[in-house]
Amino acid sequence: MSSYLMEHKDEDLRLEIKTDMEAVKRQARWAGIGPGMKVLDVGCGIGKTTAALAELVGTSGSVVGLDFSPERLRSARERYGRANITFMAHDLKQSFLWSEEFDAIWIRFLLEYFRNDALEILGNVAPSLRSGGLLVLADLDQNSLIHYGQSERLQRTLEDITFRLERDFNFDPYVGRRLPGYLQDLGYQDISVTLEAHHLIYGPVKQADAYNWLRKLEQTAEKSGCRFELYAGKEFANYSSSYEAFREDFKAFFTSPRRFTYTPLILAAGRKPQSGPDVQP
Repeated sequence: MSSYLMEHKDEDLRLEIKTDMEAVKRQARWAGIGPGMKVLDVGCGIGKTTAALAELVGTSGSVVGLDFSPERLRSARERYGRANITFMAHDLKQSFLWSEEFDAIWIRFLLEYFRNDALEILGNVAPSLRSGGLLVLADLDQNSLIHYGQSERLQRTLEDITFRLERDFNFDPYVGRRLPGYLQDLGYQDISVTLEAHHLIYGPVKQADAYNWLRKLEQTAEKSGCRFELYAGKEFANYSSSYEAFREDFKAFFTSPRRFTYTPLILAAGRKPQSGPDVQP
């Protein structure tokens, strides 16, 4: 796999803090995942979502957590190892076929990092899904872009960073709206779609939200190649760099109780056709 945009020594901690197991279970129930099912969790990371799915399917079901990072999978086994969970490493740009067919494949917050490879990844895991099984996709739309109360300078800089990440780092801030189309491209049937707020941040900021957003900013903004030209004036002379001036401006905005931020989460679920070969992208 190409390198993970958010890779950092503290990424395990960020994933742990930001993942809401109850939200995962609620979304999986909506899609039709329940007791006794065999589920594949693609891009499982530290395994917290895998553990949520394992609770949902119960002891009569099972979950396989699949990820391309052996280091992250070590954390998954240590933190979330269960009798009905198997974790394994796999390059998601290579075909994957499990010894038993799954009743559902779950892919949440993965495709946003693989804008140019989304259909390839879906086509690689689809052969492990039984006919009539569920493919469930969940991801963000307008990722990190919808705020109120920020300055025009801050908004324009955030848009520039996002544009560069999309162009140069295979990132897709609008992947949520593409999910139903991916299912159609793969020939899936009975497609259902729903939308909810993943981020809804107003008033005093919660510690978990502050950590998640500031860590995302620190990990992506400077890496993006943005020059932060709007923070290069004399008014920012006390900062060591225009990037530092931008970072402190974002921090002041995000920790203000006047700030309002939200991000839509789109879920799309479809069933694999009952007969015929897998449709390849």
